[in-house]
Amino acid sequence: MDFEKLKMFCKVVEEGSFQKAAESEFVSQRAVSQMMKKLEDELGLKLFDREKNKIFVTPVGRDFYIYVRNMLQKFSVNVSALRYESTTKQRLICGYFSPFDGALLREKLYGFLDKKMQLSIVHESIDHLLSDIANGLVVTEPDLASADVYENEMIMGVSDLNPLSKLEEFPLTEIGNLPVLYYMPEENSNYLRQAFLSTLPEECQASCAHISNIEQMQMLVSLNKAVAFYPKGLFEYVLTDREHIRYLPLAGMQERSRYKIKVIYNPHSDKLSLIKKLLASFE
Repeated sequence: MDFEKLKMFCKVVEEGSFQKAAESEFVSQRAVSQMMKKLEDELGLKLFDREKNKIFVTPVGRDFYIYVRNMLQKFSVNVSALRYESTTKQRLICGYFSPFDGALLREKLYGFLDKKMQLSIVHESIDHLLSDIANGLVVTEPDLASADVYENEMIMGVSDLNPLSKLEEFPLTEIGNLPVLYYMPEENSNYLRQAFLSTLPEECQASCAHISNIEQMQMLVSLNKAVAFYPKGLFEYVLTDREHIRYLPLAGMQERSRYKIKVIYNPHSDKLSLIKKLLASFE
């Protein structure tokens, strides 16, 4: 499978026929038809229903079109960014692993950038980010440096339908009565779950579950199907619709529930002066 087949597939769907797609790309209708047949064979999917002088996109074909269109658009944007970056002298790569630390990073980077700097942003799991920093740099994970740049406390979100929402603090004795959710886009990340559970006293038996769709998490919490924990001071940047949810501190956990945001970097990097400049913006 190659990009030309995928691009032609999108063109056929958008034009509504092999003939129109062929004319727009200055090729024969037969070539387009053969290309689409090969694509279907490679995928093992039926993308089109064919009738005399007409084609119809199948439901699977429509879903595949949305996926391919988004992939091609992202590829085009990334290639354009790389072309631009190759002409700049100063380049810094920053990564984040959750939308909450990403919100903090965004606010600091907004005033940090200048015209001479090219910035690349990546979103990955914390394990991948650590690997990216260390790989190929003659350093291993223990050799990486870190700096604390933000501190606050974790709080619990409770539905207004739940009587607990009328309290000033969330009692630890109530943690096991509803599932405790946390949001993280990566399906295989347990970092936040482990961090949260490690703060609880041993007698607390919490059922803590990962959810990768923040709208679904807010829906479940607001309808009293679950509670969820959030980083105070950062979730406000991410969640614009917070109706029917009350956010409470954990009772008696003012110290244990505190969290820190760290910047992790390679202290041997040739971009160390830029890194230190970025760290200074957090002060």
